[in-house]
Amino acid sequence: MVVEESRSRSEWKRTFRTFADEVMAPHVRRYDEERAFPVPIHERAAAEGILNAAFPEELGGAGLSYTEFAEGIGELSAVCPGMTWTLVFNRGALHPVVAAGTAEQKELFVTRLLKNNGYAALGLTEPENGSNLLAAGTRAVRTESGWLLNGGKCMSGNGTVADVFIVLANTVVDNRKRGLSFFAVPRDAAGVSVSEDIDKAAFRCLPTPSVTFRDVALEPVSLIGRAGDGEFLLGELLATIRIGGAACGTGIVAAMLRDALTWVGERRVYPDDRMDTLSHVQLTLGRLYVELCAARKLLEDATGLADRGLPFGRESSMAKYAATELAVRASNEILQLYGWRGIAADYGVEKRWRDARALTIFEGSSEIQLLNVFREMRRMATSEGGL
Repeated sequence: MVVEESRSRSEWKRTFRTFADEVMAPHVRRYDEERAFPVPIHERAAAEGILNAAFPEELGGAGLSYTEFAEGIGELSAVCPGMTWTLVFNRGALHPVVAAGTAEQKELFVTRLLKNNGYAALGLTEPENGSNLLAAGTRAVRTESGWLLNGGKCMSGNGTVADVFIVLANTVVDNRKRGLSFFAVPRDAAGVSVSEDIDKAAFRCLPTPSVTFRDVALEPVSLIGRAGDGEFLLGELLATIRIGGAACGTGIVAAMLRDALTWVGERRVYPDDRMDTLSHVQLTLGRLYVELCAARKLLEDATGLADRGLPFGRESSMAKYAATELAVRASNEILQLYGWRGIAADYGVEKRWRDARALTIFEGSSEIQLLNVFREMRRMATSEGGL
């Protein structure tokens, strides 16, 4: 049975693809080399309704479903993953507010921000705790007038342009630890310090500075949800942003396969033999396409559950692992097909290779995804009697 896409879904996918090809593509190399935040790209995205489209309509977005948003990320990432991340990061960063914020907080930290085309950044990773986000050293102590925040975060996506930071901190109330909580911290609050961007191998136009909080006084409205709710919200947040990572991985692989098909169809290794007539080339690209279809299926499983309001943490971890590890393998194998041209900047292959490698680290490393899957697998085998 053939299931047709809804008109709105197909239109959104076409809109993202056109934007990627016509607006982003001509400037990819420039922003990668200069490590510059793509301001003109964002201005066009805002004008065309792409920026912040995944937020609910009542908060100022276009109400895209998880499935539509993932397809959009795939189309944009096929051209430039780093530029894509700068465009879509608000949705992940503000997820705790969207999911658990009060009406006042949603108006203050989401609706107003979107109306002004502002930016939010996440404060999760710390220099000393690696992948163990639950061991956050950043602390928020309850005071008579609100909270006092101290600590530091690193690799804060869009941090150099952020108007507000959504920060994970361990909370202390009446000298007692209350667990993790999320706080919305204004960029202009006294005691907030943002470093310069760091130079990195991939996602070079996405700024990822460190942020320091020294005796930052926060009003009560800054606490998102209740004190101690942070671990639950963190799980939801990570599941959400890992959908984006999986979509980015599938976008990279699809783009590399499309370009490789053109390359091997034109490239002659012998006077009368095109590369696409060689069996090992056909086998390599055919296998990678099978793996791409499988990764897309895992991603569709995750977004389908998310769109129905069902838990999707296991599915997002599997999709993120499969898609990003595939992106690394595919970019490595296709780069090899290009020979020396694969490492030349003019062909764009080496940039996708670099970006693919970073995806297996961002938003929880591949090892973290496998640990998540193992725990769920063990639970299913124990409580449900099978896999």
